[in-house]
Amino acid sequence: MNKPTAIVIAICWIAWLLYWLLMAFRNKRTVERGGFIGYRVVIVAVVGGLVLVAHLVAVRSAAHLWHTTLALGVLSDCIVLAGLAFTVWARIVLGRNWSVEVTFKQDHELIESGPYALARHPIYTGLIAMALGSAIDYGRTFGFVLFVALCAGLWWKARLEERMMNQHFPDAYAQYKKRVRAVIPHVL
Repeated sequence: MNKPTAIVIAICWIAWLLYWLLMAFRNKRTVERGGFIGYRVVIVAVVGGLVLVAHLVAVRSAAHLWHTTLALGVLSDCIVLAGLAFTVWARIVLGRNWSVEVTFKQDHELIESGPYALARHPIYTGLIAMALGSAIDYGRTFGFVLFVALCAGLWWKARLEERMMNQHFPDAYAQYKKRVRAVIPHVL
């Protein structure tokens, strides 16, 4: 971990958190909740399982995969900044339809523009990029264990969201799924 680049990454995560907290109060009224506990249980189980496996194979948080050079640190910063920008862009476009939980809002709209034309879950795309850049900069096995746990939790939550969107927008969402990949544009 390169100290100056790690500071940039920490600032990005703090900025993301503050923006999300500020914007959390500007949402439409929720009319339906789905999967309130389910994906949280999966996240806890995956993190717990990965930490246990890591402990059993003697992987410690201090186990270095590499030492981060300035160049690798700058690359990591760029990945995290790109992820941050993508999440913020997606949050702005999603507007008042957003929720931290899997919900359906009053007058909910199916958003297909902006980053939603590139990925059905662009906020997750950005978070995955931020976590990947952070793990690369951290350069330790445990960073990638947490990265995998985040991906598993987001995958589970995306499945719940897709089920709800299919229920409320059956024809439109089916067409949207055919055109746009879930997380990685044109790939996955």
